[in-house]
Amino acid sequence: MYKKYTYHSDSGTKSLITALKLLNSKKVIIPTYTCADILSAVKLSNCEYYIVDCGFDLQIDIRDVIKNSSNYDTIIIPHMFGIRADVESIRKNTNLKIIEDLSQCHGLNGLCKYSDIVISSTNKSKWLDKNGGGFIFTDNKIDHELPVNFSKYKNIIKEKLVRRIELANEIKESGVNLIGEESAWLRGM
Repeated sequence: MYKKYTYHSDSGTKSLITALKLLNSKKVIIPTYTCADILSAVKLSNCEYYIVDCGFDLQIDIRDVIKNSSNYDTIIIPHMFGIRADVESIRKNTNLKIIEDLSQCHGLNGLCKYSDIVISSTNKSKWLDKNGGGFIFTDNKIDHELPVNFSKYKNIIKEKLVRRIELANEIKESGVNLIGEESAWLRGM
């Protein structure tokens, strides 16, 4: 669905550790506002890290990333609260390897287009809640368990999108302004 191959993992953290190893990452940029497990995965992978602030849209600050990109080799980009992060600008303006984290935003058009590897947690409260586990999406075969068929989740993702759009429209109709208008409906609950 997102990349050519999909692999299951024991957790989102393990998916991220695998992605960092596959990319031979040593110095990693992460956003200040994200799940603590992202920092844990970077530390467990023995990588140095730089924490970039977030903007008012709660996404990683692109200007700070670009300014510091020459000192690092990899970036982890989550789409916090389902608001689309600007992965394209990072791809076009840096030489960073990009790990995109979909734990909070499956289903948006254009996801994973500019990333090298994609991961997702399926722990409780995540977009795909399997009460544990995770996924690795890549265009290359990797030495990991056998690839899995992710297409069975397409209907679940579509159903969640439709329902969240309905809920977000109710919020908008009540006069509430949403941050990240293009994808803020993902947060509508």
